Amino acid sequence: MRSLRNALDVTVLGVCCGSGLNQLDCALVRYRQAYPDAALCLQLLQSGSVPTPSPLQNHILTSLREVHRNPAEETRLNCLLGYMFAEGIRTFCHKRGIPLAVIDLVGTHAAGLRRHGGPETQNMTTHTLGWNAHIAAGTGISVAFDFAVIEAGRTRPHISPVAFVDRLFLRHAHKFRACLNIGELVNCNFIPPAKDERARGAGCRDCGPGSLLIDYAVRYCTSNDQSEDNNGKLGTPGKFNRAIVSQFLRTYDYSRMLPTLSIAREMFGDHEAQRLIDECIFLHLSDADIVATVTRVTAENILRQYTRLLALYFPPGQQVDELFISGPSACNANIIDYLEAELPENVITKPLDDIGIPGDANEAVCYAHLALETLRAQSCRAHTPLLQQSGQDVVLGRIVRGKGWDALLNRLMRFSNGKPLSVTKDVRIAGNLEAGLKDLGLR
Repeated sequence: MRSLRNALDVTVLGVCCGSGLNQLDCALVRYRQAYPDAALCLQLLQSGSVPTPSPLQNHILTSLREVHRNPAEETRLNCLLGYMFAEGIRTFCHKRGIPLAVIDLVGTHAAGLRRHGGPETQNMTTHTLGWNAHIAAGTGISVAFDFAVIEAGRTRPHISPVAFVDRLFLRHAHKFRACLNIGELVNCNFIPPAKDERARGAGCRDCGPGSLLIDYAVRYCTSNDQSEDNNGKLGTPGKFNRAIVSQFLRTYDYSRMLPTLSIAREMFGDHEAQRLIDECIFLHLSDADIVATVTRVTAENILRQYTRLLALYFPPGQQVDELFISGPSACNANIIDYLEAELPENVITKPLDDIGIPGDANEAVCYAHLALETLRAQSCRAHTPLLQQSGQDVVLGRIVRGKGWDALLNRLMRFSNGKPLSVTKDVRIAGNLEAGLKDLGLR
């Protein structure tokens, strides 16, 4: 009776945006858990995107350009980013009839920002405390951000927190799986079966451009009228140039260095995408041919890195049973058709929708989940070093407290009975097709 009365029931909103700041991707997730050792039930309530108004987007881009020369501009940038997220959250909730009061926690992420004065290769968000404080002030909701994963007692900065969550969602009892998350960058994540000793610390990393180069080409070819080709329609009528594709992939080795996500620099074409487009223009390629060529560069690099990482992390002959594809470009037929044609016949490609999460909502759901784990870690923060030393996974994050923080923390303490909560390993996702078939005895 105590466990039912004090069961965990938390509603979390994951909100994230790409380096282009074109839109906010949102996912409202409800989590329920009867007691600390029980399975965690995840239900995706709503998901969708909120376009960023062009004037606001331009103001932020301008401020990002100036902040590197004038640190005092950081205050204005924080206000603008906080306003963009806070208003985006309000808009998302208003259009779907969601009262702000039902949201216990928000998990945020903005790609492509870096700390002022930090190295260009430092892949981390910046100004996070400032603009997240504005979100909490503007919505009244507590905000979790700056997530990091310490996996099995080891900090592995090349593994994204999103990949850690995907691995948690996709691990199977006996199937060897992989997941390609095709966002601005591609993340390739290999997930051995749970019974396999390699299930911990298996291969996973960002491995080059996803939609990044394609989005740049689309903006160039449409004079900024369009910003993406996630469905592949713009590139389908075109014909890619084999010589340009081969030369570009010889020049840029994404196994060694990832493309930059710095927004301010991309505004002025200081990016390998511009050099790729210049080659296409020199050969008088049409706009459709340019998009097709850039898309083929992306697709071939994905396959190349996928194959390389599989050979690097696992013994020769290792077979992938199922490859899940998610992210905004998971519906780009020019990428998916190429991968399916080149991958071994035994590899079954699947959309992430099969486990109950729409592919284009994957990142937002992941940041909602990271926010939940950050909250769970508050049950006894003093024990975090002990959990790390014991080889357990730990999700760390920062929190800006909103109006309901004290009540939320009290609920958590009653649920944990004052004991530390480890990262959840058993997550049951509502709408999981595979689990449904298993329950029906069909699999």
